Amino acid sequence: MSTNYEPDRNRFTMSTNAGDAYVTFRWDGDIMVLPHAEVPPSLRGTGAGGRLANGVFAKIEAMGVKARPTCPFLIRVAQSNSRWQRLFGL
Repeated sequence: MSTNYEPDRNRFTMSTNAGDAYVTFRWDGDIMVLPHAEVPPSLRGTGAGGRLANGVFAKIEAMGVKARPTCPFLIRVAQSNSRWQRLFGL
C-alpha cells in the first residue's frame, strides 16, 4: 500500500480495502504539523496505522520539509524508530 500526499486536502492518504486511512496536516510557518491519524475501524489493531505512519514519515523525509507530529499515535510510532527520531528531533 502506498501513501499519497494530497496538499489540496491537507492530508496524506493510504487506500485500503476498508476505505482510506489518513493523516491530516496543517502548516505552522514552515513546519508541517501532524495532528491526527485515522484508519478504518475494521483495520485497527492490524498494523495498518503503523504502515500509514511510516509511509507518511518517508514522504516527509523525501520532501525535505520540517515536520512535527502532535498526534499521540504518530509520536509513539516516531519514537519507536531511530530514523524517525532523527527526522523529528525526538
